[in-house]
Amino acid sequence: MRRCHIHLIIILLSLMLSGLPASLSAQDSDDPSNIPLPAAPADENGYEIENILLLGSDTDNPRNSGRTDVIVIVSVNFTEGTAALLSIPRDLYVYIPNVGMQRINTAFAFGEQAHPGTGPQVLGDTILYNLGLTIDHYARVDFNGFRQLVDDLGGIEISVDCAIQDWRLREPGLDMQVEDNWELFTLPVGVHRLDGNLALWYARSRRTSSDFDRGRRHQAILRAMLGRIRALGLLEQLRDVWPQVGESVRTDLSFEDMLRLTVAAGQVQSDRIASYTLRPNVEARSWRAPDGASVQVPNREALQTLIARFLAPPTRLQIGRERPRIEIVNGSGVHSLARVAADRLAWEGFLVDIADQPVPYQYATTIVDFTAQTKGSSLELLQTVMRVEPDDIDIEPDPARSIDFRITLGGAYQSCTYDVMPPRDLTETEGD
Repeated sequence: MRRCHIHLIIILLSLMLSGLPASLSAQDSDDPSNIPLPAAPADENGYEIENILLLGSDTDNPRNSGRTDVIVIVSVNFTEGTAALLSIPRDLYVYIPNVGMQRINTAFAFGEQAHPGTGPQVLGDTILYNLGLTIDHYARVDFNGFRQLVDDLGGIEISVDCAIQDWRLREPGLDMQVEDNWELFTLPVGVHRLDGNLALWYARSRRTSSDFDRGRRHQAILRAMLGRIRALGLLEQLRDVWPQVGESVRTDLSFEDMLRLTVAAGQVQSDRIASYTLRPNVEARSWRAPDGASVQVPNREALQTLIARFLAPPTRLQIGRERPRIEIVNGSGVHSLARVAADRLAWEGFLVDIADQPVPYQYATTIVDFTAQTKGSSLELLQTVMRVEPDDIDIEPDPARSIDFRITLGGAYQSCTYDVMPPRDLTETEGD
């Protein structure tokens, strides 16, 4: 019997033993405060898959489990040599077995409070019940552990496509209770090197964005950390760095588990890593819970579709059967925008190169389509992501082409295509 089925049976038995009325434990009504039916186990389609739960707790106190405000599931497909990331909003309103309807970021703490050490299992059971995903392993860091990991890597490099503005301590270590110690800080569009403190600020900020956008930024940080780990050759030095990792990370992964995952990570190329987040009013909608809390109620049908995409090899679903190669030419006059645009397209699964040759400044961003394909073309997705007007697209069929599309960035290029408010008094794009 598959392990996910066994876990589902255990959850159902726990419902019966918990003394809940049968009408509550088996109903799936329109009232979000009622306990829903268990989600059907997700179909892994015969692939060898492991799901690892990455957690970030909102505390710097090692004796306090805190709330898991960062919840990212990493699905490693050993059969296809791919990986996928799925961010779960901290305010997703779910059923926690033997507890009741609560925000998902409280499940870990409920487990720790009831029986220390069981937080990961309770959260894993919660994810299985509500999403149908079986969690194989977990890793958790708190504020201090996250800062330490980033600083140990010498910082991470992030392409910021949406400027973020939020309050930040003027200097690390200042008294957080003193109002004058805070400043309104903006991280503008561009390429930036973040130390542990700034990376934590970037991961947590939601003053001008949302919890959904935070999930996207969490994944960008994870990708940047993996890139830095590869650049430093740390995948090949696992035996040496493993004790250091244990100082910052709480996990049930053994050294042998990590060794297996490290081999897989070394083989997965960045364009074979897919990223998924829940979308407002699609996979989840806002609702006011009976206790007055603002929560996100899952759309079970839409979530099931998203999870099916999450478990499928990314190149089969992100951009169809084709593997288009994109060339970015920078005519915007801002050096860092080429990297920002390239990373934004790589996020969608495209293969992207940045042209070296300088070109004259132009105002509008343009696309040249050398494929001239209609069926299965990626042109529409490129147009949407890059915000290119139809009049700025040229079709130039070239059977002998070495690239499929050429995108020339213009000075009017706006990289932010997400629901993020523009920062106050930000008058120009900056970068390094």
